[in-house]
Amino acid sequence: MKPSGEDQAAPAAGPWEECFQAAVQLALRAGQIIRKALTEEKRVSTKTSAADLVTETDHLVEDLIISELRERFPSHRFIAEEAAASGAKCVLTHSPTWIIDPIDGTCNFVHSLNSE
Repeated sequence: MKPSGEDQAAPAAGPWEECFQAAVQLALRAGQIIRKALTEEKRVSTKTSAADLVTETDHLVEDLIISELRERFPSHRFIAEEAAASGAKCVLTHSPTWIIDPIDGTCNFVHSLNSE
């Protein structure tokens, strides 16, 4: 028999719940930035080839995500697409590591094509 009230208790959050909630909040904020930028003129450059595009918005969103996560989770590490393209080393350790692609589909973004 369960002690009274046990079946009414909220389930305990898993060890990654705070990370999940932070990711959702940041994705929503990043989405607002990207949605606004869809209607604006974009500064576009290339990385490894003419088809490998990067925009100011990619950098802005990546910087936002990393700075916010670093503040909340100082022991976590990051592997980010634009930083890696600029020469940052991708090192995996035993620390939690976030893999960040600020705009998945930059080519579509550049041409203001959204998937909705």
